[in-house]
Amino acid sequence: MATQTATTVNGTKALKITGGDVKMTGMQSMAEKMWIPFTAMGLMIVIVAFILGIVISGMESDYYSNSKEVRDAAVQGSDIAVDRGTIEAMKQWVPGFKFFGLGLMLGGITFLLATILGNLRLAGGRVQRALGVDQVVIKKPMIANIFPMLMMMGVMVMLAAFIISIVLATIAGDYWDNSIATVLNPATPGGQGDDLLADIGTIKSINAWLTPFKFLGMALLFSGIALALLTIVKVLRFQASRFVEVAQQAGK
Repeated sequence: MATQTATTVNGTKALKITGGDVKMTGMQSMAEKMWIPFTAMGLMIVIVAFILGIVISGMESDYYSNSKEVRDAAVQGSDIAVDRGTIEAMKQWVPGFKFFGLGLMLGGITFLLATILGNLRLAGGRVQRALGVDQVVIKKPMIANIFPMLMMMGVMVMLAAFIISIVLATIAGDYWDNSIATVLNPATPGGQGDDLLADIGTIKSINAWLTPFKFLGMALLFSGIALALLTIVKVLRFQASRFVEVAQQAGK
């Protein structure tokens, strides 16, 4: 069974592996299996969102082929009112669906970077083993523990935003499936007016912070990618230092 001993290489904390070969960490092994599914699912979601955008475009074309008077007078349950409710509902959840797909794709990129780190770790160990010297690898930097958490937080934010947008879509569909001229515009506090005003207030207030919330998720994902790239730089610098050290020892 491989054992690890703390050491340093040019002032950088490292681990000497004895009694076995260098292996990927648990996170790197998982990342190697997950980057393709995450990326593929994200891409499929974005493609479906694009198709849904085309569907919305067709529905809006049909809806706006009617005069404003006809559109505003359409009563609850009529084809025009149902179309309006469907369009407004889809406008609520399709963007959240698309952002979730982008989040999965960025998560896949983060997993791919973690896979690269794992392969660098393996390659460094194999080269040192082939040279007949101790296998020394960099001690896991703190940022290597942070970037997977940032990635998962970003994906969870995107998922939460998508779920919230589905709830908003339900409210929007119910609200807009009413006559604009006789129900929505004249709505005042009291009776049905309370429900309608509460619905439109909920839609407007949540949308005010939901979009920045999505961009918070994107910021977390991009931060995770940046830290993953920084970790790769640290590993490459360490391996260069280690190979210089091995070369100097061989020349003595």
